[in-house]
Amino acid sequence: MAQVVESGQPDKYTKNIKVFYNREEVAEGKVYLADEQEAKIFRQKLKKKIKEGMPYSVKVIFKNEEYAKKLMQEVEKAISTMYSDVDSKHVFLLVERNGRLERVKE
Repeated sequence: MAQVVESGQPDKYTKNIKVFYNREEVAEGKVYLADEQEAKIFRQKLKKKIKEGMPYSVKVIFKNEEYAKKLMQEVEKAISTMYSDVDSKHVFLLVERNGRLERVKE
């Protein structure tokens, strides 16, 4: 089972995460936390009950395409469990292809 672990907080509005599968790191990413202005926009325009410091988006970059295809659904489930406030439309699972980041497709 995939496990998401917070590995640091470089600033007030982001958290670093690492994703492990069978004790091996398979991906890393960032969790973006709403600042005061973003929280206000979410409340007014999107009618979401979000406060400053709450997570609103997660970006995960897999180490390779093999992990991405094999573990995509498990990682998605682990992230939605850990960050239940984040809408699934704002969880981005990415892999590097030809020097560019692309979304992982099923």
